Amino acid sequence: MKRNMMAVFYIITFGIVLLLAYIRFAPSDTDMLHKDPQTAASTGKPNEYRFTSTLFDITADELIRLIDDFVQNQPRTTRIAGAVDTKMITYVQRSVLMGYPDYITIKAVTSGVDQSKLVIFSRSRFGHSDLGVNKMRIDQWISVIRGMIAGR
Repeated sequence: MKRNMMAVFYIITFGIVLLLAYIRFAPSDTDMLHKDPQTAASTGKPNEYRFTSTLFDITADELIRLIDDFVQNQPRTTRIAGAVDTKMITYVQRSVLMGYPDYITIKAVTSGVDQSKLVIFSRSRFGHSDLGVNKMRIDQWISVIRGMIAGR
């Protein structure tokens, strides 16, 4: 009996380790993730957040460069698709402990002479709820970006 319980314990532990490894190392399907944040399909789950900014007094080219420099300096964040010259970039940011990936697609849109806006779609890959993490991240990033633009 004790031997069977140990075997069950090892099987469960091994299963948990496999699941955690999959979450951390599963490949990202960039064709599916790198979609226009204005029109990308919603999952309907509360673990995503779509944001459209008000106008920034900066060109879309300058804005996406500023955003890219800022985002790539965020912890555990990597660019996985897009480029500055296309004005649309998708990043993955992983949580500290479990390594859960959140995908953030950012697009800079020209909205007049020397003005632009951002459209952002941030979503979790796994789970149903993210406890507001995607919204909180984008709100913080926008606050910092506004300060950087105002200080120019």
